[in-house]
This record gives sequence, structure tokens and C-alpha cells, in this order.
Amino acid sequence: MRLCLNSILLSLVLITFVFAQTLFKWGNEELIVRRMQLRQQAQSNQNKEAADWSGESSPHRSVKKAVLFSLVIPGSGQVYAQSYIKGMVFLAVELTAWALNISYNRKGDNKDTEFRTYADEHWSEYRYWSYVAYRAATDLDEPPFSLEELQQQIFPDGRIWYLIPENQYTPDVVQQLREIESLMHDFSHRLPGTKTQQYYEMIGKYPAQFGYAWDDASFNQRYSGYTGQYTARNKFYMDMRDEANHFYKIAGYGAMTALVNHVIAAIDAGFTARKFNRIHSVKVRMNYKNKLYKGESLNMLGLALHW
Repeated sequence: MRLCLNSILLSLVLITFVFAQTLFKWGNEELIVRRMQLRQQAQSNQNKEAADWSGESSPHRSVKKAVLFSLVIPGSGQVYAQSYIKGMVFLAVELTAWALNISYNRKGDNKDTEFRTYADEHWSEYRYWSYVAYRAATDLDEPPFSLEELQQQIFPDGRIWYLIPENQYTPDVVQQLREIESLMHDFSHRLPGTKTQQYYEMIGKYPAQFGYAWDDASFNQRYSGYTGQYTARNKFYMDMRDEANHFYKIAGYGAMTALVNHVIAAIDAGFTARKFNRIHSVKVRMNYKNKLYKGESLNMLGLALHW
């Protein structure tokens, strides 16, 4: 009876041992699988960018935006980069340059209108073509008018004009005189058919050819720009034109200053924005990662300060 009981107890001990070994084996395999999963998860988390957890303590200024702003409106890029004094300086230069340009362009336009009006009152195409006819009568073999056919007009101060009879002053005669104008050896220019800018320039600039058509000129005098021999009205007219050109030149300086100001302001804005970022760039970065330590997955928190 005792032998039978001992056999039963021994059998129960063997069965319990075998069952425990089986359970331990299953548990160990499950633990290994779980560890492999955690290891893969940790490796995946290590690939995440630390920037996901980073931040900046001050705003960033884009260099490209600063350059573009000042290229369009000088000084605006500097204001964007919080350099207010330089921004106001560039803007003041811009406003002054354009004010100068507009003001002196207006002065030039007014003076241009003034000297054109003066020329229309005191310089005559009729007298000019009469002078061409007079020169043809004295220099050419077959002139359209003889000297006797021209109407002589003598002034008390001794000035003399030889004018085409008004009833014969026709477009056909003018066209014939234009052909003669091109034959005269001492005529270097051709009078334009319309009152262009070139028209108003030539009648004052070349007195040897056009100076005889001023109403204070004389056909028996000799005028020359090389020796400064002008009639009084011709000289006054040239002074007005020079004054108008002077106004336009100053207006051009204003426009050039504005253009240079745009370029310099744009370049400076880029450096100003970069300086702003360098001075104010204070970054706080936090990193949250999973790392393996002795085969175990550990959660780690990092804090970094950059300036």
C-alpha cells in the first residue's frame, strides 16, 4: 500500500516539473518576442527629427524678404529687420530724390514751353526761306528768284532783309528752296518740316545758317556760333534752352539717386536681417527619444539651449 502511494506521489512530482518547465519555456519565448518589438520601436523613434520638439525664443527675419522689401520701397526692409533709424534714412533719401526729380522736371517743362513760345514769336520760317532765296540769288547761277524780285526791307538801324513776295510764298516754292538748302556748301543742316525738338534746337544752336531768321537779324551781317556772333534774341533764346537743359539734368540726378538708393537699401537690408538673426537667435530644443540601454528600451528627455 505504501509502495503504491509512493509511486503516485513520484508521478505527481514528475508531472508538475514537466508542466512548470513548459510554462517557463512559453513565458521566456513571449518575453523575447516582446523585447524584439520594443527594440524595433526604439530604433524607429531614434529616426525622428529633434526639430519636432524645438522652438525659438525670438522671431526670425527672412533675408530674402528684407532685400525684396527695400528693393521695392527703400527702408522697408530695414524696418522689417527692426532697424528703424536706417529705414527712415533710406526712405528720406528716396522721397527727397523723387521730389527733386519731379520739381526740376516741372521747371524744365515750364522753361521748355517758354523758349518755344519765344521762338514762335521771334523766329520765322518765312524769313528763313527768304534768306535761302537771297543766298541762292547771290551764289547760284539759276536761282528761283533774282535779287531784284525779292522785296528789300531796310530798317532805321541799318538792318536789311530780302523777302520773298508774300503772294509767291507757296508750298511749291518752299519745296524748291528745300532742294536749294541741300546744295548750299555752308549749310550743315536741314530745317525739319514740323516743329520737333530738333527744330527748336537747330534754330538757336546754328546761327550761321538759321540766325538770319530772328527778327533782330540782318541779311548783310555775318553770324557764327564758333565766334559767338549771335543776335540778341538768338542769344537770349539759347540761354533759355540751356536753363531748361540744366533743370532736366538736375531732375536726372534725382532719378539716378533714387535708383542707386534702391540698390544700396536692398543690399543693406539683407545684411541687417542677417545681423538681426545672429543677435537675436536664441533657441530652446527638447528631444524625446527612445534608446536602447543594455538590451532594454528607455525613454529619454533632452534639453538644449543655443544662442
